Amino acid sequence: MTANASTDSPPLNLDPRGVEASNLRARLLGRLRGERSLARMRRRGLRAEPPVRIGLRVFIDAEYAWAVEIGAFTIIANDVRIIAHDAAVKRITGYTEVRPVTIGKRCYLGAGTLVLPGAVIGDDAIIGAGALVRGEIPAGRVAVGAPARPIGTVEELRQRHLADLERYPRFDRWPGDLSPDEIAQMQRALAESGRAYLY
Repeated sequence: MTANASTDSPPLNLDPRGVEASNLRARLLGRLRGERSLARMRRRGLRAEPPVRIGLRVFIDAEYAWAVEIGAFTIIANDVRIIAHDAAVKRITGYTEVRPVTIGKRCYLGAGTLVLPGAVIGDDAIIGAGALVRGEIPAGRVAVGAPARPIGTVEELRQRHLADLERYPRFDRWPGDLSPDEIAQMQRALAESGRAYLY
């Protein structure tokens, strides 16, 4: 089951139908839990160019969704919060400050990321889990921390992981399609290597 390693770029499933279809189960479960759907946020003015993949428990500032823009092929992991307003000054000024949030194309926002009003995330950027994004993250950069700071380029990260694909077990399987035997095989691989790669 372990795939032959290759120095070529791994195939990417960027078929819009596939990305949207993979969200179906999450959308249905989210609807049952009362979570806001991407479609509902679009009706509130969110500009999200399809396909966009949204994880579970993602919060996009509902009353101010019209101030948020998300580019195509962006993936937003679980528990991300995107805020476009600051009500802290309402008590002292009578007004809520609203600042646009722009997330570029082909971005990845890791689990638990908090995006603050006025943030701009450039195309192809990767934001690490738990980051707090304010200000601008340049295109093609990897940013981590609170506040998020660029630590390298996406291409550098890609090259590091392509090299690791030569050293660590790699499985050409989708996690949702694994049999109990395959899960046991992957657990053994993790115990021996400390990491593995799944398609």
